[in-house]
Amino acid sequence: MSFIQVNRLTKHFKIFKREAGLKGALQSFFNRQYENVYAVDDCSLSINKGEIIGILGENGAGKTTLIKMMVGLLHPSSGSVLIDGYNPWQRKNNFLKNISIVMGQKNQLWWDIPASESFLLNKSIYNISDSDFNNRLDELVEMLDVKEKLNVQVRRLSLGERMKMEIIACLLHSPKIVFLDEPTLGLDIISQSKIRDFIKYHNKEHQTTFIITSHYIKDIQELCKRVYVINKGKGLYDGDFSNLIKKINPKSKLIFQFNNIPNQKILSTIKDKYDIKINGLQITGELAEDSIKLLLIDLLKIDYSKNFKIDELPVEEAMKSFFTNPNLFLND
Repeated sequence: MSFIQVNRLTKHFKIFKREAGLKGALQSFFNRQYENVYAVDDCSLSINKGEIIGILGENGAGKTTLIKMMVGLLHPSSGSVLIDGYNPWQRKNNFLKNISIVMGQKNQLWWDIPASESFLLNKSIYNISDSDFNNRLDELVEMLDVKEKLNVQVRRLSLGERMKMEIIACLLHSPKIVFLDEPTLGLDIISQSKIRDFIKYHNKEHQTTFIITSHYIKDIQELCKRVYVINKGKGLYDGDFSNLIKKINPKSKLIFQFNNIPNQKILSTIKDKYDIKINGLQITGELAEDSIKLLLIDLLKIDYSKNFKIDELPVEEAMKSFFTNPNLFLND
């Protein structure tokens, strides 16, 4: 059995609907209308121990609701979750000791005291021994480079420093599973990079399972080989992230520069054969991988290249196209 098993999980909320204005208020007083809104709708997935998986979706897709049900903060309308043999909603101590959650939009540390004092509180809550606490804290502080900030009030820390302290707090009790909901939200490029490097290191050294949601595609690209895509509450895709990108946009961009001015008649023949642009010595085109290989063979028959490169098209653009019309890419 998988380390984490989510089976047909559904969560809907009943919301009150009424028209605007006095007329709508009067109508709703005598005849209230309700509607069920599905935040998560029949989602299933399994996660192995030590895996890093990304949960992708637009705002309101149901990512955070799914995570809250997996950690037992919300009860589902139907379906089940089993994590390391535990039912999250039973809130058993052994289960709670083995999970941790960091939410980029919510603070868990005490605002008016230094992070070091919040860490001591966590030490008592999780009954961590002195030696384990000191060793783990030293390792985490060194990796995230926040030693000089330990005794500074949390409210006086920068956003990036606070997020690093939040991550330290969530890892002090050495959980088996860490849920990171938008962990790099609002951070600068350097802070984002340091947190990503730290997650990769911690996963490799401790075999910690990470479940990550993020709107920064760079986070998912660097950390998650596998993704679970959710849209309007429904799971759409579960698999390799790079395969998904290739499915959405199988093209790459080729830039090829001749060493000498080529024969224009031969170039014209190649242009008729491929969708390319010619500008002096330089040829550019957005083509599928097989077409790029054939084009390179034809070009190198004419003259050797002074310089050429093949770039994948921006992942952000690919995901934007995907969420605009996901069925276009998944129904073939």
